[in-house]
Amino acid sequence: MLKVPTPVAQSLAPYEGLLDDSLLEELESLGSSLKGARVAHINATATGGGVAEILNSILPLYRGLGVDASWLVLQGEDGFFDVTKRLHNSLQGATGGISANDWEIHAEWNRRNASLITSEYDVIIVHDPQPAALREFARRAASKWVWRCHIDTSEPDEDAWRVLSGLIYEFDAAVFSLPDFVGPRMEHLPISIIPPAIDPFIAKNKPMSKDDAMAVVARFGLDPDRPFISQVSRFDPWKDPLGVIDCFKILKKDHLDLQLAMLGNFADDDPEGQVMYERVLEAAGGVLDLHIITDLTDLVGPFQAQSKVILQKSLREGFGLTATEALWKGTPVVAGNVGGLRLQVSNDIGGFLVDSVEECAEKVDYLLNHEEERVALGASGRERVRTQFLLPRLLRDELKLLNSLVNSE
Repeated sequence: MLKVPTPVAQSLAPYEGLLDDSLLEELESLGSSLKGARVAHINATATGGGVAEILNSILPLYRGLGVDASWLVLQGEDGFFDVTKRLHNSLQGATGGISANDWEIHAEWNRRNASLITSEYDVIIVHDPQPAALREFARRAASKWVWRCHIDTSEPDEDAWRVLSGLIYEFDAAVFSLPDFVGPRMEHLPISIIPPAIDPFIAKNKPMSKDDAMAVVARFGLDPDRPFISQVSRFDPWKDPLGVIDCFKILKKDHLDLQLAMLGNFADDDPEGQVMYERVLEAAGGVLDLHIITDLTDLVGPFQAQSKVILQKSLREGFGLTATEALWKGTPVVAGNVGGLRLQVSNDIGGFLVDSVEECAEKVDYLLNHEEERVALGASGRERVRTQFLLPRLLRDELKLLNSLVNSE
């Protein structure tokens, strides 16, 4: 178990004037009621995923309000992360199952990590299936335990869900991003619905002049004088990068000058990422004006801001932080009609939801040909993010849950 260093404390002052005063006042009140509470978030990776990104930004805000918040990351070998990636897929409905030996590997690494928890906490929040067995081996490390699920478990592989739900049976609460994501037979646990959010002040979300943004785009091989669309996501089958390539091939028939940027990264706990990346490279071979760019991190912002359209053509999606980032920059999103993307995009706000490659190409084509509507959809998406999907709203929801657990007796 590794403790991740993050900034000591950050105030809410940068959000004054951006968000309603009532939200900021509520946060101050919640912080006062939780002052000195010891909270630990535990997940599987410090880099390369949305959970890590959120924790890196939100923990300083916890501390700014007086909550003693820590971030711990599991240690594990490739075999463990191979199991947890397949478990992740199984919980989203993939078939294939998790063997008894797989569960033994999962338990062994949770046991090892549990022995490395040397502090005591009022609340420990474990994120997703990787650390779900920690409570079994370290229950005295915290007075209360919360399981925070970021994926869609509404139709899980039954065998995988039976074991996992058994691990979290004695947790004190569970958190899901949408009501529809709650897995079967969870009635015994108090459930909170808390969608994720973005930090508007990190480097990739800060405003940048068009000239500076286009200079970044050109540095990575695109022609800044020609239109382009982008998808920003991990190399993951659920993000449907192969479908994005097929969509682009259709669009190129009528938009000869169009370019596609596929920006991807690799998470430490995702051994499938390299395999999917190689499949993407193979599918992209010979496709004119298709650019595959890796590990940009902070530099994805210029692509999101200057794309005519952002794609998020996911087949399953817990939320889709990159879609939120694009909307915050005023860029419309054409997204898979799945999961948390439905919270962010509707057919009159932010962009369009689609169910197929052909429909995806149709909606992108429409936006490319209707500039005024494209701009209006982007503006409406930005306002939705401002009111619903910025970090203080997420912080408030989490602090309300913590307050109910810590101050319930």
